[in-house]
Amino acid sequence: MAPTTIAAIATPAGSGGVGIIKISGPEALQRVAEIFCPGPVDKRKKPVPVNDPCFFSSWKIYYGHIADPDQCRVYDEVIVAVMPAPKSYTREDVVEIQAHGGDVILESILSLLLHKGIRVAQPGEFTRRAFENGRIDLVQAEAVIDLINARCEAAVDIAFDQAAGDLSAAIETIRSRITGILATIEAVVDFPDAVESDVDATVLSTDIAHDILGPVAALVAAYEEGKTLREGFRVVIAGAPNVGKSSIMNRLAGSDRAIVTEHPGTTRDYLETRLPSGGIPITLVDTAGLRIDPDPVEEIGIEKARRRIQESDMVLHVLDASAPVSHDDQTFFEEIRNKTVFIVANKMDLAHGAAPVLPEKMGGAAPVIETSAKYNTGMELLKSRIVETAKSHLSSAPERPVPNFRHKALLLEAQDALEQAMANLDQGGGSPELVSIDLRQAHDRLGEITGSTATPDVLDDIFSRYCIGK
Repeated sequence: MAPTTIAAIATPAGSGGVGIIKISGPEALQRVAEIFCPGPVDKRKKPVPVNDPCFFSSWKIYYGHIADPDQCRVYDEVIVAVMPAPKSYTREDVVEIQAHGGDVILESILSLLLHKGIRVAQPGEFTRRAFENGRIDLVQAEAVIDLINARCEAAVDIAFDQAAGDLSAAIETIRSRITGILATIEAVVDFPDAVESDVDATVLSTDIAHDILGPVAALVAAYEEGKTLREGFRVVIAGAPNVGKSSIMNRLAGSDRAIVTEHPGTTRDYLETRLPSGGIPITLVDTAGLRIDPDPVEEIGIEKARRRIQESDMVLHVLDASAPVSHDDQTFFEEIRNKTVFIVANKMDLAHGAAPVLPEKMGGAAPVIETSAKYNTGMELLKSRIVETAKSHLSSAPERPVPNFRHKALLLEAQDALEQAMANLDQGGGSPELVSIDLRQAHDRLGEITGSTATPDVLDDIFSRYCIGK
């Protein structure tokens, strides 16, 4: 089936100086030629489009107007950028119309194109065409989303390296090594009398461990290194009810994001907000108060709080500085002491300036910051310490390629298959057929990462996450 021509608004909704409509496909030049009038136009006269796609030269920008000659209507003053195949984003003829950025203007021009027989692009369809036409692989296609969603410079670096093919190259190197060992194993299966005596199972197992399994494990580890860079730095505010967690969140965020009352247990669910931090992506999470024997609704909130704590990069363990540290507080601290923890001694105004006395298990185990959310004291110090810690986590991108969660899941499946192949080889040489099956499975899982063995359902799921115009 011949490819259709698609179009979409490529800039975000709302008003702006410039808005872009992107068109890709075999009729892109012809359809734009039918509505583009070069140079100035006289609104008193019928607009005359160029009508000839040969008017456009490769990689040139044209000034003019978009008009509908049938309705004698001029839509907008525009610039048209022309990128004929194959040197374009999709490897098809691509035209971008740069108009004034307003929803009404852009939607009117898009409607005019649709009237000419062009259809609206599906989410991610431009990038999918780039993938299907061989311009990029699936890893590079996913990097487009990561570049758009990057929340710090290090995340941009990771996404750019991925778009440049660093991760793809690492995956293909591993696959080529599997191919080499597969050739040897399958030769044993097909020609046992000729080659079996030359195959050393111990050597093959060692080669798999060193040349294949090691690099796969390194990529899995790199996922954990890059997770915080992709998703931002998450700070969970936790502790007993009525210690001032929500007040601290409001002070840090600079707005009344959370409801604050004198009654304990006000927060029944978790709340999230961004911490203003000069461009560093930090998310504050306020959680339900942790206590024994809560009511059923509170218990659900506490369970959610514990999940958020496990997913966090830092925990602010808030204590009431005017009261002794409870057994529940000590138990909770034991649960989180392996994470990055700050003890926040709040309500120092009620403690009359006396430093809180911490039990032996807590004393010296984590930094202590004294605050009074009510009077906004100690909050700037707390904020600066959070930002410093986040910077240390987000300061630079890892040196090796960083997979995303989909890649990690496939790498783990490949890792399991490789370990099974080694186990078969270590069992006195094992069955060559079984070893071959294991290696082939690992090879295919890695191919799903770059897209060479990905199924249509996988592709549909990935590209459905894109915006319409990308």
